Amino acid sequence: MRLLLSLLLLFPAFCFGQSSNHAEDEVSIGRRLTIHSSILEEDREVWVYVPQSAGAERYPVMYLLDGRDFFHSTTGMVNELGAVGRMPRMIVVGVMNKDRGADFTPTRSPFSRDGMVDPDFENSGRGYKFLSFLEKELIPFVESRYNTQPYRMYVGHSLGGLAVLHALVNHPNLFNSYVAMDPSVWWDNHLIVKQAQKAFSQNDYTHKSLYYAASNTMEKGMDTVRVISDTVYANGNVRNNFQFREILRKSKSLHWAWKFYPEENHSSVPLLSQYDALRFIFKKYELGKDLQDTTITAEYVKDHYRTVSSMMQYTVLPSEGTVNLLGYISMGNKQYGKAYGFFKMNIDNYPASPNVHDSMGDYYVERGNKKKAMEAYKKALTLQEVAETRKKLETLQAKK
Repeated sequence: MRLLLSLLLLFPAFCFGQSSNHAEDEVSIGRRLTIHSSILEEDREVWVYVPQSAGAERYPVMYLLDGRDFFHSTTGMVNELGAVGRMPRMIVVGVMNKDRGADFTPTRSPFSRDGMVDPDFENSGRGYKFLSFLEKELIPFVESRYNTQPYRMYVGHSLGGLAVLHALVNHPNLFNSYVAMDPSVWWDNHLIVKQAQKAFSQNDYTHKSLYYAASNTMEKGMDTVRVISDTVYANGNVRNNFQFREILRKSKSLHWAWKFYPEENHSSVPLLSQYDALRFIFKKYELGKDLQDTTITAEYVKDHYRTVSSMMQYTVLPSEGTVNLLGYISMGNKQYGKAYGFFKMNIDNYPASPNVHDSMGDYYVERGNKKKAMEAYKKALTLQEVAETRKKLETLQAKK
């Protein structure tokens, strides 16, 4: 696959007038790439968001359909939830689509939901080809260009939600988690419903997650109890979504959640449901205790991240900053055994970080162990010359 173009997605900073007296700059939230697909025999545009200050750290990746519509809101949520530890920081790949009716439909069918021939589906049935493009071209490209972890999420709305369900049912190992927002399960006489009924009852979906969002498009006066047996066309989408929930209930191994949004229609449901999906899928990611909680121990943190690693299916380490803060909080509370445990954990996990050795030096100063403190500061300085650490070492050396 050939990289054709790389441009910054640029947005003007807040600016109040055109006077040269005002500073003006641009804000970048990602990169726009155009790649050539041999499978699709055409160029495809993707927008890529990478967490700020990304260095050598590796990240899971979200593949977001209809990227042009959802890139801004999604990257904002991912950034904020990642910053506060509610989920892992993630790379987001927004996939642009030239023909949704072709890319997102797994079978050839010219009919829309009302049974009428729809020109939007003239090229329908190329969903397998599109999924092959993701698997064999786009994903390898992303994983070769960026620092990624072996965890992928697939997110789609409407026909994009149908594409997500198609991948889950027919190619479950391509992604780890799936988000289907008001998916078009009506497609081709409810084909995906029939396929899911068989797949969910027979296949092993251990370590796979699905969040399914259903909007409210019922006629006024209809309710979620009567809609199940109702036959009115206008209520079909809601009825289909409730029927799919019954299929999910028969799954033995899939980790899933289904939610009906009574105040949201088909177009408005993505914003809230994307947030809810991230909170559900990464529910176990958050530490679960306030950092000021004096009952937190190094062993508690280790156990938590063993659970997180099992969920993510790769080793996840507690962040250096969080553990460092826990160490200083414990030291401030004169819980020195706990403080040492946290600082030692950071040294074990991040031995090349000068900051973790500097912190251990602070611990030994607090404990009155000048020799050990100097050794820790010297180790930090061999990794990186930092003025503050140098000053600490010189202060100790000057003491008799």
